[in-house]
Amino acid sequence: MCDYCSHIKEVEIFSPKDYQRTVEYVKELVEKEHFIFVKGNCALDEYKQNGIWFADIIYHVIKCPECGQEFTCYVNTYRGGGRFKKGEYVLF
Repeated sequence: MCDYCSHIKEVEIFSPKDYQRTVEYVKELVEKEHFIFVKGNCALDEYKQNGIWFADIIYHVIKCPECGQEFTCYVNTYRGGGRFKKGEYVLF
């Protein structure tokens, strides 16, 4: 991590509301702080379609534009829980 991304707050996700707040935070990092969307199984604003979760596991990976440090946001919509954390994590 560098000075640019050292302020990123890691989040434990316990509920759908937690995930929605967290994905809004991630979107803000991309849109306002120029973090780079690396990959995900859906776009940041498409995690629900017609009121239904996109998938049982939803993930997004972003990286710092200065040092390249990756951060992963993932949630298990079937069993619950998830995280937004430094690093890329194997989800399966």
